Amino acid sequence: MPYQYSHATDSPRISELTIERRALWAGLICSIFGLTAGLIFFAGERPTIFGRWSVGWVAALCGGTAAAAMSAYAFRSILRYREPWLRKIPVWRQLLTALGLIVVHAASAVMIILAVFHLFQQAFVGLRLDVLAGALAVSAVSGLVAYLCSVATSRTDAETLSVVLGIFMAAGVLISMLLAEEQGWWRSMFSYLGTTHAGRGSFWTFNLTLIISGLVLAAFTEFLTRDLVLLSRTYRCRPALRRYTLARKLRPRPRIVRWCLVVVAVGIIGIGMVPVDVSKEVHSGFVQLASVAMIILLAGTAVLLPGYPAIFHLMSYTALGAVWVAFLLWHDWTYYNLTGFELAVVAIMFSWISVFIRTTAAMTRDGKAPDQILAAGEHPVPHISQYPPKD
Repeated sequence: MPYQYSHATDSPRISELTIERRALWAGLICSIFGLTAGLIFFAGERPTIFGRWSVGWVAALCGGTAAAAMSAYAFRSILRYREPWLRKIPVWRQLLTALGLIVVHAASAVMIILAVFHLFQQAFVGLRLDVLAGALAVSAVSGLVAYLCSVATSRTDAETLSVVLGIFMAAGVLISMLLAEEQGWWRSMFSYLGTTHAGRGSFWTFNLTLIISGLVLAAFTEFLTRDLVLLSRTYRCRPALRRYTLARKLRPRPRIVRWCLVVVAVGIIGIGMVPVDVSKEVHSGFVQLASVAMIILLAGTAVLLPGYPAIFHLMSYTALGAVWVAFLLWHDWTYYNLTGFELAVVAIMFSWISVFIRTTAAMTRDGKAPDQILAAGEHPVPHISQYPPKD
């Protein structure tokens, strides 16, 4: 398995100071790029804060470019050396992971920049900037975005990437709701936001959000699988369960978990690429594909993830039961419509994924701590009984 090289020692050490230093250089270089672009775009003009070829548009263009470029650089030159196992997986999976990080940072930067400048336009109605002021604003935004994306990519792990995924997906769906021209979209289904009937803004925002979220989930899967592999090596059956033959034979199955999450990612990408008004059958097929993979994960946690706390398995089966109840409320009892059912399922799924990630991260940190202490040549803190008694 490629993840077995996670402790490779043939790579240079990337210190925290190195990350900060390179991020500051990235911010400086991109701020100069933004200043130059602003001087060129605004030459002879007095641009508005927001609108066509405004300060906000140019800042979003330069900020998105800076985010993509610095995320690519940080992945290639920093993250792959901080996490050596990344260099051991197949190249196409490295590229897919890099693509997910690059696109989510660039898209997040563009959305945030446009939203902020739109709010400023509402606060300062009629304000126009001169060439220098507009160029300096673009420069500041480009430099800040480059710095933040460089730091975020360099320190990526499963836990932080899951937070990025959740925030980006929630923000993208919310924006698509606000952009929907048909105010009664919720009477149909969630996927209506991704149709041309909802309006051009909602169509592109919703579908691109799903496609990018799928790419990020695929990238996140690599980091989570690596943590699961580390846990599987140290797995030991609980003493209370050793008398059961089946319990002794159970082992963590990182590859099955990985493939389930990959199938979910493919399903999400497919939902965004094939809107319901293009082909309802294909769209529904991708929805069912993602749903089946998530049900397998929820129902199989005790078998796929032995060694996890009992409360985690209880929550998994509770989530599975909650999905079934949500289905009954929609299909049999007509308590709400299809949109309500979809919202309930998405909330349940992302809540479970968040618990899964945080539990895995906590178990990984607890498992790695003794190894790190011994590798540093230090002695673990002795138990109170190891201290000599006072005279």
